[in-house]
Amino acid sequence: MKLTSPSITILGQDPNRKHRINANSFQQNAITTIKGWQYAAFYTPVLPGKSGTGCHVNIARRQLLPGLVTVSSSEWQVLTFEDYEQVRDDGHNTISIGVCEGDGTIHVAFDHHCDRLKFRISKTDVANDPSCHTWEASLFTETKHCLPGVETDESLKEVTYPRFVNIGDDLLFTYRTGQAGLGSDLLYRYSASTHAYTLLGQHLTGVSNSPYINGIGHRKGRLHISWCYRNFIVPPSPGAADAHQQQAGPNGPENNYDLNYAFSDDQGLRWESSEGKFLACLTGGEGIETTIKPDAHGAKVFEIPMGSGILNQEGQAADWDGGFWVLNREKVKNEETWIVYYRSPEGVWTRATVDDVPQPTETGSRGSVCIDTKGDVYLVLPGNSDPSLSIMRARKEEQYSQFKPVWTWDGFDGEPLVDVQRLETSDVLSIFTRTNTDVDGKRDVVVLDLVLTEL
Repeated sequence: MKLTSPSITILGQDPNRKHRINANSFQQNAITTIKGWQYAAFYTPVLPGKSGTGCHVNIARRQLLPGLVTVSSSEWQVLTFEDYEQVRDDGHNTISIGVCEGDGTIHVAFDHHCDRLKFRISKTDVANDPSCHTWEASLFTETKHCLPGVETDESLKEVTYPRFVNIGDDLLFTYRTGQAGLGSDLLYRYSASTHAYTLLGQHLTGVSNSPYINGIGHRKGRLHISWCYRNFIVPPSPGAADAHQQQAGPNGPENNYDLNYAFSDDQGLRWESSEGKFLACLTGGEGIETTIKPDAHGAKVFEIPMGSGILNQEGQAADWDGGFWVLNREKVKNEETWIVYYRSPEGVWTRATVDDVPQPTETGSRGSVCIDTKGDVYLVLPGNSDPSLSIMRARKEEQYSQFKPVWTWDGFDGEPLVDVQRLETSDVLSIFTRTNTDVDGKRDVVVLDLVLTEL
């Protein structure tokens, strides 16, 4: 294994919480790059001397200096929304951001676990010409409970896991409505020309269960989603006001099952199975299924029983040739093991274990999978039993025959998130995560930059 020291920058201090609120796998995106500027979203504790004991939402940006083989960049500029305090110690209530390439708006969704939408949006062109805009909170609206153009949507009253994905000049927004084991996923589109959102529909529907997506990705005109289901188990005290907002169990990952996949070639309206068979069309029509239900024929690509050790919301990535990758874990010979599932451009699925790396625990931190410009595939794997962070690579020129370790380091404690957009145009892998606690019990939110040509 060739070791190289990453460039590490500190964004801010991580809040002292029981439940991790920065660097969770379902933040899409916590870090992203548009037009040569990188953006990151994170919580920090309310500063000493300020009123309140909760957390503040921060958005940071930096300019990435020219050059594909360097990690050169300017200093991070950080703005803090001091008018909003996040108070619930809940690992679900993360921040996700989306940057619309068409009109330069920056979209921020934050602090949700079956809660009313909390959303802010910047002025237009802020991301199109960043150097002309002083980086301050006044660039954004106050906290809103609706989306531009969608002022009265009742579904916005129960939001969890907001995600953004770029599709050309526009932006898609998706989230779960409902609760653990009893929810569905909605899909919206933001138009750069109208500066408004439109509800496309409920593309995934749970029936006494919930779909949990590994992500939503767009590459070369195709939208990809993969997901497992989680069965609903009635809580021991169903009358409890916060039963649907527990951190785990009884509707926990032990009830996860199966790997499912669908794609859309019209930006989220018509969905097809891995074999190219019709699953649903959100615009409907006489006799047309308008949502993907658990019994949709062809959506399931691997049967994985409950209790098999799989986690929800691990990782996925589409490559440049039409292939698709999913990272998860399963019990193999009763040992929890990293697993990679691969769909070839022809639609053939395979499943392989990942060796030569510390293996996961059943509910340990989740990893990421990503693709570089050459088509090589990288796994970014957190140590579930130690503070390590490892990177495995499978080379396209070797026909992805094996994932081999190329980098490892100690001192981290989070679910590593990759800047997919930066990796699409450079050879730099930017990873958003947290450090391990120091001797004073503090940790930082950090960005690691690694030059792939040096690995």
